[in-house]
Amino acid sequence: MSEKNQVFENGQVKISDEVVTIIAGIATMEVKGVHSMHTGLVEGFSNLFSKNNYSKGVKVDINENKVTLDIFINVVYGCKINQVAEEVQKTVKKEVETMTDLTVVVVNVHVQNIITEKIEKSEEEK
Repeated sequence: MSEKNQVFENGQVKISDEVVTIIAGIATMEVKGVHSMHTGLVEGFSNLFSKNNYSKGVKVDINENKVTLDIFINVVYGCKINQVAEEVQKTVKKEVETMTDLTVVVVNVHVQNIITEKIEKSEEEK
């Protein structure tokens, strides 16, 4: 896990990948049209035992003070996918840069699934 170091008069500030991941996850879930973050089978299983799920579906790469993000989402049926993805990019970039002072180089949005009411109801029944 890499960290971004900032040296100040009184010491250093270290921002870990996990912090950036959580910020990006929270920002993504605030976008209208995003149903949920997408996880793979192994990641989904491990998230059952973790306290927060904000980091699922987010991949972060920090190199010096530049950040590259990959966001994996499920979109609500009926929403315009390109508009939802663009809003995710804008929101995540703004939040990460505002909260960390890192430069977000790119936010790649990967739409993994479309969620309809029928799918939601069948998942709730399980």
